[in-house]
Amino acid sequence: MKLKILAFSIFSIACLTANAQINQRFDNSNYKAIYFKEACDLIAKNPDIVLLDVRSPGEYADTSKYPSSNIGRFKGAINISIDSIDNHAKELETYKDKTILVYCSHSQRSRVVSKALADNGFTKVYSVNGGMTEVDRAPDVDFPCKASLFTTAMPYKLMGPKDAFAFVRDKNNVVIDVRSVAAFNGTDSAEYANIGRIKGAINVPLNTFDKEISNLEKYKQHPVLVYDLNTDAAMKAASKLIKAGFLNVSVLFEGYNSFLTNTASTSDLRKDLTIGAPAYKIIGVRETVDLVNKTPGLIVADIRPAMEFKNMSSNNYSNLGHIKNAVNFTEAGLETYLKDKPKSTPILLYGAFTASMKMRGMTGVDVSSLCKKLTDEGYSHVYLLYNGLYSVVWASGNVESCRDAKTILTDHQNLY
Repeated sequence: MKLKILAFSIFSIACLTANAQINQRFDNSNYKAIYFKEACDLIAKNPDIVLLDVRSPGEYADTSKYPSSNIGRFKGAINISIDSIDNHAKELETYKDKTILVYCSHSQRSRVVSKALADNGFTKVYSVNGGMTEVDRAPDVDFPCKASLFTTAMPYKLMGPKDAFAFVRDKNNVVIDVRSVAAFNGTDSAEYANIGRIKGAINVPLNTFDKEISNLEKYKQHPVLVYDLNTDAAMKAASKLIKAGFLNVSVLFEGYNSFLTNTASTSDLRKDLTIGAPAYKIIGVRETVDLVNKTPGLIVADIRPAMEFKNMSSNNYSNLGHIKNAVNFTEAGLETYLKDKPKSTPILLYGAFTASMKMRGMTGVDVSSLCKKLTDEGYSHVYLLYNGLYSVVWASGNVESCRDAKTILTDHQNLY
């Protein structure tokens, strides 16, 4: 048997992102894409189920050189990385009549492999929506079999936003913010970093963590939650705390970014737990869907290059369609368009990917800076979709509570 999964490159992150868009088209046709609650039921009803982890060996074993890739796995899963599937064809053939549950980190690779298996005659193939990312984000109460199924080699815990909300409320717990002093205080030169902080958090920047860790000794017996903007720096700091003898250390999974975007910008929860927010409102997918569907007179400003808006980018992963009723603006074009509009006009702005991607070499307008400029000019209802259009696309196929996100997307036929 020769599995035909190499019709397009699978070796770069960019291509994996593109593959995720393409293969959502095949969900629930010859393989079934399911949420983790359904996965729990499937596992319970099929004791001989094959759990297939198609990530790299390093990701599977939590030994990847990229800290944010070490996010645990399912107990009992076999590991056959996506780039070695063909080499394991004979082994996979022995599972052809069994129920197979395929997963990866974000359900990009699992969709590619699930389709390949189904195309090669496997009839009971399931892909886990969201992969280990959604598993880590979900609290135990929302994932019935998580306690019995999840395992990790990491010495610290990964805590999703819902569990973190409860953690922060407990005054016996300690929260450590390892971002720079400027980001912590909202004075960073990169506007996307100035999004506030958790109330009561102690700022110990990662670049001075080794020098300052002795000042944290008094908290050794306390539960500690470490966070940064995303995840990597917090994981490095958590490992240092464990080595220093701290007994109960957790990392805020996907960072302060996720903590914010999993609450509504107007909610009491965000008001009670955070401080230092910018004048514009930082929102996630759920709030974006509600905003687009329920806000009369909303201006939806797509701040991407025109070729991306038209789905004509040479980078396939940038061709995402757009949010319904969106108009494609340059920075100057938007300001001209708004010139005669009331300052109370509701405005939603978004780019392609998360604002912080700029620090990873991604190109594009700094939408956060544009939002700040508008609020400085007196616009009072400015909303930033912080993680960009791709977050809407991804959530529509992977997050159960955001299944309706696809209803606000348009011009995406045959893309995902």
